[in-house]
Formats: sequence, structure tokens, C-alpha cells
Amino acid sequence: MNPSTGTAQSASLRALADDAGLRFGAAVDADGLGDESYRLLLADQTNLLSTRSDLSMAVVQPEPGSFDFSAAEDIVDFAVEAGVPVRGHELLGGAVPAWVAAGNWTAETLTDVLNTHVTTVVSHFRERDPGVVIQWDVVGNAFLPDGSLRPTIWQQVIGDDYIRLAFEAARAGDPDAELFYDDFYDDLAVTQDAVASGVAIVPGANAERTTCDAVTKCSAVRDRIGALVEAGVPIDGIGFQAHLFSPDPADFGEFNDWVGDLDLRWAVTEFDVPLPVTEIDNPDSLQYQADIYAAALSACVGDPGCDTFVTWGISDRFSPIPAQTGGAFGGALWFDGNDVAKPAFNALVDVLAPLAAPTTTVSLPQSETSAPPTTASPATSEPTDDAATAPPVLIALAALGGIAALILIARRRRGGAQPS
Repeated sequence: MNPSTGTAQSASLRALADDAGLRFGAAVDADGLGDESYRLLLADQTNLLSTRSDLSMAVVQPEPGSFDFSAAEDIVDFAVEAGVPVRGHELLGGAVPAWVAAGNWTAETLTDVLNTHVTTVVSHFRERDPGVVIQWDVVGNAFLPDGSLRPTIWQQVIGDDYIRLAFEAARAGDPDAELFYDDFYDDLAVTQDAVASGVAIVPGANAERTTCDAVTKCSAVRDRIGALVEAGVPIDGIGFQAHLFSPDPADFGEFNDWVGDLDLRWAVTEFDVPLPVTEIDNPDSLQYQADIYAAALSACVGDPGCDTFVTWGISDRFSPIPAQTGGAFGGALWFDGNDVAKPAFNALVDVLAPLAAPTTTVSLPQSETSAPPTTASPATSEPTDDAATAPPVLIALAALGGIAALILIARRRRGGAQPS
């Protein structure tokens, strides 16, 4: 059987997720929505859309007081047309505009900028499309691998209290939206972040370090966010980014069990499983990828505290991973570059089908052409807005891709990545 096809292609993950009570979504950039087959695929297979880079501060407020919501509004308009809600990603954590980075700020003046920006963005969508943007990643990637706070302009000028201020501003903008703190913990991503940031290399989560206590960064997030929650800061949940480059990822259920102790919800917010480019057509590697997708989704649906699962796109055709890793990785999503379902799609169906009514299947939209696109994906031209979108030291990734390929081959030889 062709590894890009499977017996579950008549299933609609949107319908299955609806019946399972799961918000199952994909992150998109507005540029990709000009492709009609892509729109059909999203509308049929997801019941939630997330922005990817179109709500970063650098995009939304490129000049002081000058807001440009056009790209994000295109996504919201498509979501309204498709009848699905939206997750806003992310208010603080990505690229800041030059006028912020180069400004001569005091704590008071930059706090005014923070409050105005966050409240303006959140309230804009609440007033424009009430009840559509139901979740916000308010702050993301605030912690370094060693557990210290990342020295962003916000932290350096305002101090550690900027996280509290951002959540309070978001709540003022929309009293009803769910507000999340969002970060990443995968071993390879954390290691690369440490190299890029110049801090000590502290291991991230993997199959051996599969609890929050075992990962310095996670422990720091837990303690800091827990203290804010105890102080009454309006935080509703924790988002777990998951660009799972590591060949042995941690068990999501075990790693996230601390969230419930804080009386918070958790969500998977940026899930994909990039493969070394030498492995993207390897049937064993595709099955390994499918198993990781299934394990993560199973952890979410098996925990009453998780009702949101967002993949970092839907089709490899629009994945930013190849461009952001210097071509070392690709094939990260559950439809291939021709919008054909991969084994990961079938694995997701297998997880949700037992939770849903037996009649929730419809025909799967097919790509209008079987040939790969001849132009670059719109997503690949977007600037990286997020330190966790991919490991940041691109110069090392070509070598890492080869290493990861060897690890995958070794796993298969010892039985760790064989098809189930």
C-alpha cells in the first residue's frame, strides 16, 4: 500500500472531533487561504482554526498606534464561513516591531504600550465577531531552558511582572475568552534554544525525562504560573507547543499532569512531527510519525483537562518547517504535499472514532491535482514569529537531520518504530 494512503480516507476528523467534544484544529496563515482545495480540506477536517504568524505584534502594529488586522481578519472570516471558532496565537512572545525594540522606554511607558496593544487586539475581535475568537495564547516562550525568564524587551524594561499585566489586559479585552500561557519543552528544541540563547544546555522532555519535575524549564513554568494563578491572575490554561523533532518524545499525559493541580486546562497548540528529509517517504518513518500523532491525541482526549488539539498546519504543502530548518526537516503534517492523507491522518481517526457516533463520516476532499505544487508555499515566506516554531540554530540542522535519520533507523532495527 502507498504509505500516503489508507483505509480511513472517507472519515472527517471534524465530524469525529465534534462528536468527541474535542476542539481539533490547524494553524494557518492568511496567505494560504487563497487556495480553494486547501480551504476545502480545512473546512472538512478541522473544527477550530488557529492563527500562526498573522497576530504577532510585528504584523498587527507595525507602527505606533497603527493597527493592521487585515490578515487575521481573513482567517476569522474564513472561520465564520466554515462555522468554526478561532484560537488567537499569540499576543506577546513573537517578533516585536522595530519601534518597540529600539524604543527608549521606561517601565511606565512600555507598560502603556503593552496594555494598549493587548487590550486593543483582543477587544477588536470580540467586538467585530463576537464569540468567534474563543481562545488566546497571551504570552508565549517566556522561559529559557535553564528556567530563567527570557530577556525580552518586556522583561528587561517592565520586569517579571509583564506576564501578569498581559493576562490582565487580555481579560479586559474579552471577559469570556480562554487565556493561555504557551511554551515548548521537546528535548531537541530546548537544546537548540539553549545554544542560541547562550545559556547552559539543560535537557528537555523525552521518553526518559517524561515528567515536569525532570525538565528544568517546565518546573520553572509550573512554579511561576502557579504563583500567578494563586494570586488571582486570569490564566485559564497552559498551551504545550510540540514540534517533536526528538526521536523519543515524552508521554504527553504524564508530562502534563501538573496542570490539573493548578486547576487549569491544557491544550496542544503547535503539534507536528518533522522528519529528516531523507525519511519523509519512508513507510516505517511515516508509521513512526503516525504513532506519535496518535499517542499525543490519545493523551489529550484521555484527560478531562484537555479539550483542544491544534496541529501546526494540515498539509505539508503549507508547512513552514522546511524553510525554518534550512531544508533539513519536512513532512511534518498529516496530509502530504499533494493533500493526500498520510498514515498520521488514519492514526488520528483511529483515536477519535471510538469516541464518536458511528455515522459521522463524509467523503474526503481530494486535491485537484496529483502533481506537487510548482511554486513555493505561501507559509514558507512568512517570518518566524516564535522561538519555538523550530529550533533556532539553523546552521546545525542539516547535521541534525542526518543524525535524526540515523536514530530513526536505529529505532526501527531495535523494534522501536515498527508499524503497529
